[in-house]
Amino acid sequence: MDKFQLPERRLETHHFGFTYISKRRRRQIAEYYNRQEKLLESFNEVESFTELGILPQALTEKEVKQLARSEKTAIYASNIANLVLFLAKVYASVESRSMAVIASTVDSLLDLLSGFILWFTDYAMRTPNHYIYPIGKQRMQPVGIVVFASVMATLGLQILFESGRQLITKIALYTISNWSGTVMENVWSLIGRAAPPEYIAKLTYLIWNHHEEIKKIDTIRAYTFGIHYFVEADIVLPEDMSLSHAHNIGEALQEKLEQLPEVERAFVHVDFEFTHHPEHNPKRTN
Repeated sequence: MDKFQLPERRLETHHFGFTYISKRRRRQIAEYYNRQEKLLESFNEVESFTELGILPQALTEKEVKQLARSEKTAIYASNIANLVLFLAKVYASVESRSMAVIASTVDSLLDLLSGFILWFTDYAMRTPNHYIYPIGKQRMQPVGIVVFASVMATLGLQILFESGRQLITKIALYTISNWSGTVMENVWSLIGRAAPPEYIAKLTYLIWNHHEEIKKIDTIRAYTFGIHYFVEADIVLPEDMSLSHAHNIGEALQEKLEQLPEVERAFVHVDFEFTHHPEHNPKRTN
């Protein structure tokens, strides 16, 4: 990818008899070049991945275990600190009966609840049961966030009804809007929203350069299924290729896709032609 370079950005503004480029137009052009630079960076990352077989920023097994221990220690320390702070605020609320102190106590309770949800989701994801949950329990995290954000929005609304105008404008409205946005973000991640076009382009580049025997790429889909993507790829191989050879190409591509940090699972379909209709169309409900 080193031979591909973006042209220099030259935006000249003339007022008399020449073309005038508005600030909005200059901003749009700058954003376009930024997107192109990021796309080239992702292609370079795929090039390194194809040559080395591993991602440049991938963590080693030892680093992954150390990171998991650090996260676990941070969760426990945060829960203990939140518990101590909550008990202190409960005592202050009983003594002062101040609405501001009570609101602060509720906020500490929510911090304690969020810490518990983080601990529970982490424990649930680290103790999978492949008989009951065949594809793991990675979706526990967005579900926990949805539950917690719903509680935050509900309690924020309650504070809105019970507090004065000044308290409303400084605690509750911000809480409701912030956590409502978090709810919607995680709801989108649970209903299978498509990945952005830039990421699809990155996957296309990776798949096309996976093996020289790949003749065409029929279909590429990437959609959210929790916090990561599910990827579906249909590739076309020569019709006279042996089954074992085709299987090895498809399996190696699947393993390569699943090494990407944003991909949870990948499904590779191998075919010898591309004129058929797309497979696995969503069912229509009457």
